[in-house]
Amino acid sequence: MLGPMVHGLLCALEPELGSLCDAVRSRRRVQGVEVLELDVPGGSLLAAVSGVGKVRAAQAAAVLLGEGVSRGLLVVGTCGGLTRDLAPGTLVHARIAAQVDLAVREGRELPSDPELRAAWRRVAPGPEAWFLTADRPVLNPWRRLRLVRAFAGSCAAEMETAAVAAVAERAGVPWAALRAVTDRASFLGAAEFRARFGSLAGRAADTVRDLLAAGRSASVAPPEGSR
Repeated sequence: MLGPMVHGLLCALEPELGSLCDAVRSRRRVQGVEVLELDVPGGSLLAAVSGVGKVRAAQAAAVLLGEGVSRGLLVVGTCGGLTRDLAPGTLVHARIAAQVDLAVREGRELPSDPELRAAWRRVAPGPEAWFLTADRPVLNPWRRLRLVRAFAGSCAAEMETAAVAAVAERAGVPWAALRAVTDRASFLGAAEFRARFGSLAGRAADTVRDLLAAGRSASVAPPEGSR
């Protein structure tokens, strides 16, 4: 296990690690999850490729926290744009993650850490939105319409973030999420996802080095008035 103040990174599919694939220093398996130690500026970073879906994502998040992640848990990857403002290619930050297929309403909506989100937006500008997590992708306009009507504002569809947020929240670890929009979550969504995934999968992860470097610069900056 690494020392304190470690960042964690989680994605569903390996291409969503982007250029961070080149930074992998070591790999180990913990409770069936492969944990990657990455060599990046700005501090220690542990990553896991969970596989698709909230159950696998929650397991991987718990493993990362058990391995020492305490400073922040970052979720990266792709999503579908449910509202018109989230066009394919947009980098979108999670304002609140909601597990929309959970019947119990209490605790299913979890806001991301505002400071971590703001720091990430400074190095990776983009809109904020609801991240609506479900076991199934949104592939028809009627389901998309029902979701958009239920949540006011910009909305993106994906399959892991709320589960990761729930694990981080219970552990008292800040979390944030950034995803690239691949499709409009429609009848053509699956085809659009396949066509764009290769070029967009790693875009969110490619911003993480800048986020960690910015955090390190802030932590070592001299106090105001001492310069």
